[in-house]
Amino acid sequence: MKTKAIIMLCILLGFSATMKGQEEQKSSGFYLRAGGGIIAQSGKTEFNNADPNGITMIQQSTDISTDGSTVKVKSLNGTLGAGYKFNITGGYMFNPYLGAELGINYFNGSKETIGKFTSPQLVSEEIAYIRGGVDLMPAIYITPAFKKVNPYARIGVIMTASGTLNIETNVKQIDGGGSGTDILVNAKSEVKSKFSTGFAGAFGVTYPINNKLSLFGEVEFKNFSVKSKSASIKEYVTKAVTGNQSQLVPGQQLADLPTSEKEFLFTDNYTQSATTPIPENEPKKIPTQFVNISGAGINIGIKYNL
Repeated sequence: MKTKAIIMLCILLGFSATMKGQEEQKSSGFYLRAGGGIIAQSGKTEFNNADPNGITMIQQSTDISTDGSTVKVKSLNGTLGAGYKFNITGGYMFNPYLGAELGINYFNGSKETIGKFTSPQLVSEEIAYIRGGVDLMPAIYITPAFKKVNPYARIGVIMTASGTLNIETNVKQIDGGGSGTDILVNAKSEVKSKFSTGFAGAFGVTYPINNKLSLFGEVEFKNFSVKSKSASIKEYVTKAVTGNQSQLVPGQQLADLPTSEKEFLFTDNYTQSATTPIPENEPKKIPTQFVNISGAGINIGIKYNL
């Protein structure tokens, strides 16, 4: 009897060890996560100078208004990191508590006023926003592996992949073409970026629907500044407006601008002659600028264990 009891005990222990090994195996493996969310500004800084040709009278990152006798100045510090995003992430859990993942994020930014000037003779405004932003985020995934509501943290690096900074400039010169005739300038510029990296992370929870599928919700944050590479004016239209009538102003359209006034290169250092004018047929070199797209927001979505 003792021998049979020992044999049964060994069988039970072996079965228990096998089941435990299967559970540990199930707790590791690949997963996919997909979702979306909204982001608000965080880590605000001064906006960049978006008027290298000096046509707006706007001072960098300010809203200035004057009636001719009094000048009011308001700071416009902020970021271009607010907007909405979608993401898909692939990951692998090494064990129930630790994993690694790579996320692909698609981001569209909200429009932000980065400069404004208002006077009895001139009204100018610059608006900037990001479109088609794609970034990559490799990260470490950490969790206590609770059965139901399971908290987690992911911490990693965010890297630029693609996207364009768009800047819209609108200028109105009141009576600029004579009494009753206003001059309107409307321009659109694009800024391309160099490869840049930043820090990103999130804290959230998952809730299982079944063995494969779970819901997640998280608070995400990113500290990210992107280095500008080049800029170009894509649209430039000057109109004379009298009442309901408008006409293009000859010699003041995009085709009339020399290369040095519509193409720009950002550089950390350069040499420029103090006596010889900048060549009109070459892009103008200007000091390097960084675009702050830091933000914090929420994401929701689903996670599927493969």
